Amino acid sequence: MSKYFAKTFSFLFHPLFMPTVGILILFNTKTVLSYLPFEAQKIIFLIVFISTAVLPLTFIPFYFIQKIIKSIFLEEKKERLVPFFITAVLYFFAYYLLVRLGAPVTINIFILASACTVFLLFLLSFKWKISAHMTGIGGLTGTLIALSFRLHINLEYFIMAAILVSGLLGYSRLKLKSHHPFEVYSGWFIGLVLTGVLILSY
Repeated sequence: MSKYFAKTFSFLFHPLFMPTVGILILFNTKTVLSYLPFEAQKIIFLIVFISTAVLPLTFIPFYFIQKIIKSIFLEEKKERLVPFFITAVLYFFAYYLLVRLGAPVTINIFILASACTVFLLFLLSFKWKISAHMTGIGGLTGTLIALSFRLHINLEYFIMAAILVSGLLGYSRLKLKSHHPFEVYSGWFIGLVLTGVLILSY
């Protein structure tokens, strides 16, 4: 795998995109979520996409101006604290909006689990540089596995795809020397377990 491919793959599966990907999957699972009115699906999608992807990205210029970060790749642990905290707040805000909107419980749980995962990353960043990419894809994998049990549906193809992407993404992060193996493996495991447990126990 070339570094160009590794960078491209890391961008395509950036952790900020994982909640949006998860929502799109949920809308195509042949459950009651698939039969929500199109307008309802559109509103839910926009809330999730704007709150968990667009708004966190719009803060990047602010981080640079305030010299909070030196690179968009957040190479130092201390650079991660403010961005992770603000992102966690925005994720919890998305959860609040969805609850007020009366969105299906399954979607609310998924976004809440995502918010808790980002907040945990914020706390861990005081000591470690856990891979956010791997936590994100691990969280998506854990969500799919948990929902397959919770909703009694067959998501094996989605789960297999998530595991495949996890492997390629982990290799990409190591290829780019963005993380050590421990940071990659622990990130995936944290995302997998935390989201899975939260969704199954909610």
